Amino acid sequence: MPYRLIVTRPNGTQAHSSTEPLGTRHAVALSALKVLAAQNIAFGRAGLAFGRELRDAPLSETLTHDSGYAFRTEAF
Repeated sequence: MPYRLIVTRPNGTQAHSSTEPLGTRHAVALSALKVLAAQNIAFGRAGLAFGRELRDAPLSETLTHDSGYAFRTEAF
């Protein structure tokens, strides 16, 4: 099943949405890490821990990072 990652900034605007389907939940987690790193928010263990939480979260559940960025995984 392909997935899409949707990221919302703390002010409510959309920061990122996958334009191509992501094949696995692991790919979704890696995409989230790239977004966090590009914004200079999370690296290393903290980023990996959040990526694992996102990977294991149910579809359409929104997880909010400490920075205020919200991440949601949906079916593509």
